[in-house]
Amino acid sequence: GEAIVPVANCDVKEYNSNPKEQIPFKEYMNYWNEYIRNDYRSSRGCLYLKDWHLSRAFPEEDVYTTPVYFTSDWLNEYWDAIGVDDYRFVYMGPKG
Repeated sequence: GEAIVPVANCDVKEYNSNPKEQIPFKEYMNYWNEYIRNDYRSSRGCLYLKDWHLSRAFPEEDVYTTPVYFTSDWLNEYWDAIGVDDYRFVYMGPKG
């Protein structure tokens, strides 16, 4: 719950994008539960967890298994080999 995650505010546009902030995962989950309890409304707007590199943040955890149809993942094979980046992201958030 203490992992820091990128969260976009879907109600705000800046330069044709949604501004992001970094918050603890636990705080985001509390927000999401409150958002649902408040009939999908919040004074903070509609926040969406976007582009979280969970596999990179927790390499010792087996959090991702590539579906069989996508096992020839040349892009991630390259980035994993040089240890720079990955293209495995987590996206989650409330409806709306």
